[in-house]
Amino acid sequence: MSAHKSIRTLLTLAATQAWACNGTITPETASRVDAPDLHGIAVFLPQVLENSESGPFAELLKTIARHYPDGKISFEIKPVKRVYLDTDDRGADFRFPIMKVRDNADSATPYQFSHEMMGKVTFVLYSNKAKPLRKIDILRSANLARYDVEAPPVNWGFPTKSVVNLELSLKQLNLGRVDAVLWAQEEADYLVRKNGLNYIHREHFDDFPDVLFMSCNRRGDFVNQAISRAIRAARASGELQKAYAKVHSPYQDWQP
Repeated sequence: MSAHKSIRTLLTLAATQAWACNGTITPETASRVDAPDLHGIAVFLPQVLENSESGPFAELLKTIARHYPDGKISFEIKPVKRVYLDTDDRGADFRFPIMKVRDNADSATPYQFSHEMMGKVTFVLYSNKAKPLRKIDILRSANLARYDVEAPPVNWGFPTKSVVNLELSLKQLNLGRVDAVLWAQEEADYLVRKNGLNYIHREHFDDFPDVLFMSCNRRGDFVNQAISRAIRAARASGELQKAYAKVHSPYQDWQP
């Protein structure tokens, strides 16, 4: 299939699918809805996502890009508020990282998740050793807002505050100034070790699909179809799994 026909097919699919995002439709800002080059923005994460040229996440995106013959896939690092709060498509066709905490989770968000996941990311519940918490403790008191939990800004089903600076949040937890921090294992473990945070307790929380997210408009639909197809092709080749294993691993059972 030629690049022109491929793009036209993707655009047709995008035009016919239903928007997610709780009925939200973001205004179109792209000059061409079907522009083939895809540009993303991402949050800085220690060890795994520190720049767009090298490191585990950069290599993962390069792997996906090798299976996207219709154009280029690129990304840059931006502040956390820019990535998660400004969810229109100005300057960004897709954003990451984010995980899907439940099926159809994007029906309650102002953005849509990629149809294909890159892998599964292990989330750990970090609490203070003086008052260790388990997953069941958090879930049982979900409606009571009993605990001060800091986490990524998604709908967890219980009250949380958004982490703005992960290193600072973990240091505050180590001092007992917050009850818990919920975060992806590799980035948080690295900071726990780096800073010698020995008053922190770890417990496996859950494993979630690691996805990208896009705007709720025709451009977002087109990008979703295009990049999801590339992810599928990378997975079929076996390259995706090898690249993702360098980003996130299964839960490691240890304590500081």
